[in-house]
Amino acid sequence: MAGVAALAMLTALTVSGCHRKQQETGSTQGDNAASAPASAPAAAPASAQQAAPVAATPAEIDVAGLTAGAFAVGAKDTSWFRLLDGVPDSPGIQVNDNPYTLTIALPATATITSFAMTSNALQKITAHHVKVEASTQGANGPWSTAYDAEFANAATVGPGVTQRARLASPVSAKWLRLTLSSPQDAAPYGIGLARFAALGTFDGAPQAVRQIGGLYHFPLQFGSSGYVLLQQSGASVSGCYFEAAHTGGDDVKVGQVLGTIVGGIESGGYLRFTRNDGQSGTGTPGVMVFSPDAHDAFAMLFKGDAHTFGQVDESPGTRIGASTLTCEASGQPDPLAEQLQQTGRVQLYGVNFDLDQATLRADAKPMLDKAAAILKAHPGWKIEVGGHTDSSGAADHNATLSEARAKAVEQYLVAAGVPAGDLGAKGYGATRPLMPNDTEIGRAQNRRVELVKQ
Repeated sequence: MAGVAALAMLTALTVSGCHRKQQETGSTQGDNAASAPASAPAAAPASAQQAAPVAATPAEIDVAGLTAGAFAVGAKDTSWFRLLDGVPDSPGIQVNDNPYTLTIALPATATITSFAMTSNALQKITAHHVKVEASTQGANGPWSTAYDAEFANAATVGPGVTQRARLASPVSAKWLRLTLSSPQDAAPYGIGLARFAALGTFDGAPQAVRQIGGLYHFPLQFGSSGYVLLQQSGASVSGCYFEAAHTGGDDVKVGQVLGTIVGGIESGGYLRFTRNDGQSGTGTPGVMVFSPDAHDAFAMLFKGDAHTFGQVDESPGTRIGASTLTCEASGQPDPLAEQLQQTGRVQLYGVNFDLDQATLRADAKPMLDKAAAILKAHPGWKIEVGGHTDSSGAADHNATLSEARAKAVEQYLVAAGVPAGDLGAKGYGATRPLMPNDTEIGRAQNRRVELVKQ
């Protein structure tokens, strides 16, 4: 085995056994959003900004995963997405380049304690050697070697085996450079991995909310034209996907609106959203991730519990640019109100909180104001504000935190004019997951604040 910088331990695990706790983001932990707390309307009780009990130690997550907001830079194609998508049985990559190098931009500076590499689904494809370099300065380095070792038994290893290398000393990184290689005579069909992960925590420094509004093109999952219009206010994002009346750059016009997008910017600068189909009324959850230069994007839509690759619809995309287009041609009601009316519940994407606290971030205001306007327009509705976490951390801490956050939202809505008698608040902790908590995709979906009609 080649030398390993700061390598203390190497273990082999099956994919199903390699569960990693993920830092709370977005609806239940907006630590990477705006730097100031949201100001509730003047009548808000002081307790509306009440902090949760003593913060828990942040759980380690895959800081290089798509659901953390990471994105590859300078890649010649889009095959790398499946290396970082976090889907348990993702096929990963199989490339002819030997060696193969991929530079990964993390959404924020992270402290990394270990790396994990999963063998390819096909034998004789798994790379024999893995090298990881780290930089805090830029995508072009300077680089320092964080890990440099053989993948144990690469020539004979079965599919889906994860080797985790724990570092003797943590490594700080904003960019990672991954290099895979094999002896030429040992790689007649190319090289690859099913998954690469960097386990650690982000430094937690508050950052401005990323601005992602504009017109995008996704060749898959958003109709035959593939146009998606996103409009942003604070951390709240809404929009639509549509068939174009005229195609081609600046000539794109909204023709038939096929459905709506409702979402919010999460910690890490990625978008968590629901795609609401205008014809069937079906809502499909998903995430969009954006390149550091905002030119490229990648969307994942989740069917079922997203445990298998067949339950995840993926599409690369590009940002066409800023747009003055609107979705008003659809004639559809507000998608948030429509979803609450039809399904009896709606997630408040973009309602972010301070790290492990119940203090609302400034970027939560647009979504909360929209929710207040909808509820005031329907005075007969009785609504419960439900707070939910993933299963990371102690159950009692999760229950207390989710309760405090639900009450903070309730108090904001009351101060905004929603009758107190129409509202209630309850924290459920991790007891009502939308997806199993054994994947990072599932944990991200489970962290949320909901409005539920009673």
